[in-house]
Order: sequence, then C-alpha cells, then structure tokens
Amino acid sequence: MESGKLIALEKLGVLCRGKSLEPDGVGIEDKGPHRFSTHNPFCRYMSWYYEFPFPDPNEPAFRIVPQGTTMETVFDWTRLVVVLGLADSPELRQALERSDSMVLIFEPDERRLASFLDKTSLTRLNRNGVFCFSGDPYSHDPPLQDMLPRAMFQTGCPAFFMTERIGKHFGQWAGQVIEYIEILHYRHYLYLLSGQRLKRSQPIRAICRDISFDQQLHAYENLGDLVTRPDISHLTGKLEGQTALLVAAGPDLDSKMEYIRRNRERAVVISVNNALKPLLEAGIEPHFTVINDVSIGSGKVFRQIPATRDTILVGHCLSDLGRDRFAHKYLFGEFLPEVFGEMEELRLHGSVISAAFSLAELLGCSRCVFIGGQLASADPWNLSYARGVVDMLTVSPKPALINRHPQLYPVTTPFGEQMYTTPNFRDAALWLTEVIRLSGIECVNTSESSILYGEGIRFDAAPELPEADFSGPLSLLGGQWSVKENLARAIAYMEGEKARWKRLLALADTLKRDSGEVFSARGMAILEMLDQENVTYLIEHFGEFRTRVFHRLVFEGDAASREQGLRMYFSHLREMATLFLGELERQGLLFADLAEG
Repeated sequence: MESGKLIALEKLGVLCRGKSLEPDGVGIEDKGPHRFSTHNPFCRYMSWYYEFPFPDPNEPAFRIVPQGTTMETVFDWTRLVVVLGLADSPELRQALERSDSMVLIFEPDERRLASFLDKTSLTRLNRNGVFCFSGDPYSHDPPLQDMLPRAMFQTGCPAFFMTERIGKHFGQWAGQVIEYIEILHYRHYLYLLSGQRLKRSQPIRAICRDISFDQQLHAYENLGDLVTRPDISHLTGKLEGQTALLVAAGPDLDSKMEYIRRNRERAVVISVNNALKPLLEAGIEPHFTVINDVSIGSGKVFRQIPATRDTILVGHCLSDLGRDRFAHKYLFGEFLPEVFGEMEELRLHGSVISAAFSLAELLGCSRCVFIGGQLASADPWNLSYARGVVDMLTVSPKPALINRHPQLYPVTTPFGEQMYTTPNFRDAALWLTEVIRLSGIECVNTSESSILYGEGIRFDAAPELPEADFSGPLSLLGGQWSVKENLARAIAYMEGEKARWKRLLALADTLKRDSGEVFSARGMAILEMLDQENVTYLIEHFGEFRTRVFHRLVFEGDAASREQGLRMYFSHLREMATLFLGELERQGLLFADLAEG
C-alpha cells in the first residue's frame, strides 16, 4: 500500500514523482552521511574569460569549489544545494534548517523515500525552497527543465552532496541528475554571460540592453520583408501527417545526400541555414531552410549560394533573411508588433536544429528524421561539420585530455561512442530531447555518432519512408503575397529612426571641437544618457570596439586615458550612425516603390 505521507507530499507540490528505477540498490537503508560530490563540474568547460564578467573582481560568475567542502561551509558561496539520496544525516538537517537556501532532494528509490517519511514530520520538507524528486530524472511530466524556475539558478552554482549508497548503487542515475541540474544552471545563468547577448559586453555594467547591433542592422535590412512577408502562422497544419527530413550540417551529412535525394518527394526537407550550401552543391533543393541565429555571421552562407527558386526561407525577423536569394519567405519572432504586427514564434533553444523540429511540428508532421544532427565531434578540441560548411581547424599532434576548457565537454552516446561537444550544444540536446519525449512525434536519428538521443528517438541509418501524396510546399503559397496594411506605420518608424541617428551623429560631431576637461565632462554626460538609450549596448557589439579596453580607459584610468576612451567611443558612434543611415536610405527607396505599387 502506498505511503499516505508520500501522497500528501505530492499533493502539497513538494514531491514530483518520475518513473521508478529497479537496480540492485532498491530497498537498501541509508543513514548518510552526505559528502560533497567529487565529479568534474560542467562549468570547467566554460572559458576563463567568462569567470569574472563583472567590474568587481571579487564577484565570479562560477566557482570551482575545492574538494572537502562541507555543508556548513558551502553556504559561503551558494544558496542552491542538491542532495542525492534521502537520509536523515546531519548534513541534510543543516541544509533544511537554512531558510535562505534552495534545497533540491533527489531520491531514486521511492521505498527509501516512504521509509524516511514514516519516521519524520512532513513539516521538515514542507517549506519554501525545498523540493523532492523521485525516480528517473528524464521521466517527469512536465520535465525538470520546465518545473525548475530560472530564478532558482540565480542564487549560485549548485552544490551536490550524496551518500555512499547513491555512489555505490545508483552512480549512473546520480550522474544524470548532476548533469541535468548543472546544464540548467548553465542555461539560466552562465549562457546569459557567454552568449551573443553579453559576449562583447564585459565587464558588465548597469546600462540599458535591449536590441543588439546585429539585430538592429538586420531590422533595418529586413524592413521590406517585415511589411511584405507572411508570418509562420499561415503554415500551421499544412503538411498534416507527413514526414520531415531535418537536415543539419554535421559530418554525417556528406554520406546521406543520396538518401535525401531519394526521399525528397516522400518527405518535406527542412534544412538548417548552414546545411543549405552543401545540399545545393549536391543538386538538392530543400523545401525549407530555417535560420534563427540573429548574428551577422550566421547569414554568411546566403552570400555563398545562388538564388534558389523553390526553397522557402523561414527566418527570425531579426536574422539575415538572405536578401534576394529566396523568392518566398515566412517570418517568426517579435519586433515592434505595434508597427509590424504580431508574429507567431517557433519554440526553439540553443541550436537551429530545434527550430527545424519546431517548424515540422507547426506544419503538422507526424515523423521527423534527423540527418547530420550530431551536435558533437569525435575530436575533443574542435567540432566537425560537413564539407564546405566551415574552415576546419586541425590540431596536430593532439594534446592530452585536460577535462576543462578549451577541451570540449565529453559525452558518451547510447552506442558507447565517446564524443565531445560544447556546453551550448549539450544544453541544446537536453532541451530538444525533452521536448521530443513529450511531443508524440515519432523521431529517427540516422547517426550513431550523435548526442541527440532520448525517449522517443530511435536509430536507423536509412529508414524506409512510405509513399506520400506530397507535391511540395510551394503549393502552399497561394500566389503572390500582398503588402501588409502596416506600410504607413513602417514608413513612420523608418523616418523616426533616420531622425534619431542624424541627431546622434550631429551630437558626436559637436564633441570634436572640445578637448581636455571640457570634452571629458560633456562626453561623460552624453555617455550617461546614451547608456540608458541602448546606444552604448549597440556600440559594444559594433565593429572592433573593445569593451574591456573602453572600461579600463574611462572608469579606471586618469584624465588623459578617460579622454582617449571617450574619443574611441564617439568615433565608433559616428561610424555606426553613418552605417545605419545608409541602410535606412536604401529602405526608403524600397518603401517608395511599395507605396506607388
């Protein structure tokens, strides 16, 4: 009979129950103690560059905690403690007594959990900040990544404590739990510091950070598409029940070209942007190509391909949309909906292969076949891609493994193959496998050398596809798309942006007449204003601007260095404003044609 306290704890929202495990250790008593885990932490594969991203050198983003750390001392550097194995130990009691801490308790054996509850009061666990999880960490519905809030991971790096029982009988389970929680900490905190948004903003100081330079430039370049192209909501359910081939740029793509060619009329081929070039070079036009990366570099592939008549681009509205390379485009994402209207989003994370899956889901596909979706490499120092995608860097002779950055993060595939990946791709694989697990979509991975595996994803190197009544997505378009009704609002926005950058250009030019203390005083006052208008954030990501150099000169040096740093800043402002104005003028000519036509 099931424990009444177990049911009560679940109803209180303190306990989340996963699928039960049945290894040798089920039913064994556990009296502790809980010892600090000796595993190699995920954050060691982050670059040292991001360890100290703030102006205060005493405020690290993550810490490599020394072995021998105790529950008593761990609260000096974190408020997030993860306990593996439920035992009434002094360490667990210390953690539960800290009302300012977050305590996550994982127990693989529900019999051990029920036994513990029979001997204790529910009030020990029923307090804010304490949560219990049982069973397989990859079996919860909703998944852990949806249950555990972002704010939890702002309280510090997770510290892990486990009992000898867990290490001896549930070692693989413990490794899965630790990796899952550390990846969520990376996702919700460390990636924010190392990703595109803040990568060039260090040291991070208090300024307005809204749209980035790459996004702003793409927004201006895409003004014509924003008023003439439909959003992805028009694709909803258009290929109900069909199969999708999701093509990424992993090294296995080269060997799968004939399979794609053979099945192009049986399935919708959705390629990620970097896989488009090798596909076209092989004479295969995918039905869709997807881009969600908003960086300038992500669109370089579109300058390396000819215009394609049949491939439909599905792109984030602030990505490079390929200019004239695509006859047909559908947009997603949000940019000034009061001007350009509401647009549906694709559900994605970490890698564009997740956007490809999301598009297949939106189209109504019931089966997805992953090709080249490996997200990993056999080389521990460099990721591998299909031929012609990127210039490969080779290291010879190969150095010994060091189990930290710049070595890639080790991952073992379900087939026992040792692979290596980036923290971002490991996070992307976790996110996507959890989404697939609950999607109900049949998924097949054609590569054994892939980390994209989990419940609902099976391996088949060349799955047979059924005959399909599939004439190609071009029939979905239904003729030429007309100009949206918001053209007048878009023109007003464009004119406002032109006036804004002309004002800032003139403001920067006036400073050239000043020098010395007058220049520094006026420059600092204007800098403070531009900090709050998102202009400084744009400059941080523009051209060769170096935020660390700027910060050192302006905020850490003498009067002469401050003037040097400010002149560098305003020189970049003038150059950036001139670039933006040139693009806005080109869009003005396009809008004039649209207004007449």
